Amino acid sequence: MKEKKTKTKRKLRLHNFFRICFVLALFFVLGCYFYFLPIKNIVITGTNYITDNEIIDVAGIKNYPPLFQTSSRKLIQDIETLDFVSSVKIHKSVFGRLTIEVFEEKPLFYSRNSEKLIFASGKEIISQELKGVAVLVNYVPNEIYERLLKEMDATNSDVLKMISEIEYQPWMSDDVVIDDTRFFLRMNDGNVVYVNLINFEKLNNYMTIYSTLGENSGILQLDSSLGNGITFAPF
Repeated sequence: MKEKKTKTKRKLRLHNFFRICFVLALFFVLGCYFYFLPIKNIVITGTNYITDNEIIDVAGIKNYPPLFQTSSRKLIQDIETLDFVSSVKIHKSVFGRLTIEVFEEKPLFYSRNSEKLIFASGKEIISQELKGVAVLVNYVPNEIYERLLKEMDATNSDVLKMISEIEYQPWMSDDVVIDDTRFFLRMNDGNVVYVNLINFEKLNNYMTIYSTLGENSGILQLDSSLGNGITFAPF
């Protein structure tokens, strides 16, 4: 009877030993799989101004290196060196997919004075690539300049793309400044617009206004605080 119990215990020990070996082997195989798993596909989201090739090149993943040997922190640091990148998030899949979520800086205009591209965040870069933005043609006092950045950041991107030139043009009467926050905008469609900072949000209605003008081009004034504050005079 004693001998039977001993044999049963040995069988149980062997069974547990093989089970542990199997689990360890499984972990080893899975560990090797994930360690050597190459990047199988790259998904890049959130880009409007930067190409996928620019991101892949600066990140050093053109040759699809092992996914989990590639440091997410280093990927973020490398990609954030691109001028148009604000921040980056990295997502890795056990199936070999690398997702790069890019948050871009929003370009507002090119300053002719400083010869720099100006972003909504206040970031400035020396660049000759205008990326379809308007050109600020003259100097703007600092306080008004900061307010201009905020107002343009809140303006619809489709409207911003229609602005060709921005000129700071305070409203004067007999050498007296009536409104020191007024701007003169030349539009790509041939119209010109007067708008001050307090009414800058009216520009968001520009597409609707434009659709009512038909073949006419002229001067659109949005700088009045009276009523609708929108007047149009054909050239």
